[in-house]
Amino acid sequence: MIVRRASTADIADVAALAELRDIGGDRLGEFASWVADHARTHLPFVAEADGRIVGSAWLHIAGRVPGGDSFDRLYGDVQSVMVREEYRNQGAGAALMAAILAEARERGLLHVTVHSGRRAVDFYLRNGFSHHRQMLLWEPEAP
Repeated sequence: MIVRRASTADIADVAALAELRDIGGDRLGEFASWVADHARTHLPFVAEADGRIVGSAWLHIAGRVPGGDSFDRLYGDVQSVMVREEYRNQGAGAALMAAILAEARERGLLHVTVHSGRRAVDFYLRNGFSHHRQMLLWEPEAP
């Protein structure tokens, strides 16, 4: 298994990323434009096995308001982790998380968050994430 940053300039990588997000071929151009427009803030990673992309995960990098001596206060958020069903439980997800967290360390991010579905909580706990007592969430009321 190979894990690497996806190339936002390679249409094959972008097409695989779109497919993993259930974005149809008729919207590939629109998705490719979104990927290009967000290339500095949304970093895609892919897992390859058997010559095809079998999983992906995104690291969103955002800035916090400057404070103290620091004007460079960046943090990350893991988004859209997906591994094809036939490749699950074979290490692709863990390898994607390792690559994302290595990128976070290299960039000196303050922390990395993830908003997980219930079934994936244990996966993130096994990969170094922990529950945080100060993380709060607001959601708008349904109309």
